[in-house]
Amino acid sequence: MKLKELLQPKDLLKKNSITVVDGKKEVIKVVGTPFRSLTRIWCRHEAGCLLKLAELGFANAPKLICSTDNSFTMEKIEGTSLRGRELIDEQLFLRLMDVVRELHGFGFAHGNLRPNNILIKDGSEPVLIDFEACCQTHNPLFLLFKFYDQVRLYLLWQSRVVQSNPELVRTKFPGYVSLAMFVITPISRFWGIVNSAKKSVRRSLKVSAEQRDAPSKSESKDAGPVRKA
Repeated sequence: MKLKELLQPKDLLKKNSITVVDGKKEVIKVVGTPFRSLTRIWCRHEAGCLLKLAELGFANAPKLICSTDNSFTMEKIEGTSLRGRELIDEQLFLRLMDVVRELHGFGFAHGNLRPNNILIKDGSEPVLIDFEACCQTHNPLFLLFKFYDQVRLYLLWQSRVVQSNPELVRTKFPGYVSLAMFVITPISRFWGIVNSAKKSVRRSLKVSAEQRDAPSKSESKDAGPVRKA
């Protein structure tokens, strides 16, 4: 087992695979934990959220196809995630806000609106994926997760959206979110600086290690094979 996998235990608990059925791509998500009951709860939770959203008519999430105690199958969304986009068009972002607002209107909060959990299909239609942290109105954490969704959107708007009409977008956020961002934004920027510094240190250490290894490799090549007398 690789060190990277050990440092990311979440990847050990779930595995995604893609299959083709009748010419259509489907995603099979397999959940595995040391506890059978926990596996069943985790799997049924996300599958249940996808099923209920489809029944309510929410079209911006994968459709559930089938489920078992430790896995479920859903449609494969053909699109690109926002993770790889440095700049986002303002109209696309406004559409994303409408999608999240519709989700909240149905009584669901996503809880994990990272850029890699937002896919863009057909060039302009956002689709939300990875509903394992999703919660509904009856959950005591619903309001907190709904607020977290809004904060994620606000941070995305600040960092990546090409702002042609910022006042229009700002008015679409609830007032309490705009107020909270006066505190959250400096903290987020501070952690962004810290993470950038960490990446810079890692790159420097990697380059230094490669430079130290380079002379030893060249010396071993120059020495050549040792001949026996």
